[in-house]
Amino acid sequence: MIGASRVLAASLAFHGQRPSVVAAWARRAGFDGVEILCEPPWYPGAWSEEERAALIAETRHLTVTLHAPIADVNLMSPHPGARAAAEAELVATLRLAADVGADSVTFHLGYRPLLGAPHDPPWEEAHRAVRRLADGARRLGIALCLENDPLIPGAYLADLRRLGAALRELGIPGTLDVGHAWTAHGRAMPELIASLGPQLRTAHLHDNDGSGDEHMALGAGAIDLETVWSSLKSIPIWVIECLDPAALRESLTLLQRLEATQPA
Repeated sequence: MIGASRVLAASLAFHGQRPSVVAAWARRAGFDGVEILCEPPWYPGAWSEEERAALIAETRHLTVTLHAPIADVNLMSPHPGARAAAEAELVATLRLAADVGADSVTFHLGYRPLLGAPHDPPWEEAHRAVRRLADGARRLGIALCLENDPLIPGAYLADLRRLGAALRELGIPGTLDVGHAWTAHGRAMPELIASLGPQLRTAHLHDNDGSGDEHMALGAGAIDLETVWSSLKSIPIWVIECLDPAALRESLTLLQRLEATQPA
């Protein structure tokens, strides 16, 4: 733990491996838990009962979170059928979370397709879907957390001000992705993160040089974590989201070193 925050390893660094195997690695490496990315081959419908049981057994004393599928899961699609399919996939993710004892599910609202005719963003339809999902999550005892996007073409929630407004309107907690926020806001990021305050339940931590969503080890890019440290300390779950196991270990060591240098 870093202060009162639990530090989890994201399965992104091991994608394709069994979630229970990733959880075992996270435990041995000194993490407080694991976040499983539910993209193929580990989308919600692909989990066997054996793998669900194996993850539960491996995480008996760990925190588990799920990251909902991202590819083609688009609550902001102009097509009603595509929005319905996205909502169904998120419902399945919430049920999986309940089955494996996960604390929360992080999801993205969606994106503007790069092809097709111009259209107005279906904000109201998407918000109604999120409210239905949030009601289902509460019944299951799962926190449904909306994440900010990186600054890429088609992103709707790269701006933290828009994320904050959405969280207030929807009445759900947020997942702050610091790497995404850096691509969108640069040096204005610390003040905007501070403004989100208690709306945040989860932080995704990784680094980049500001020009792209690189998911580098902490300290390898341009993000100065000390500028947001006080805001991070109020977020109960931190997930390190890097692309390889070595970067996960390096990042955990950096966080521990930063914590040791903070004033009492």
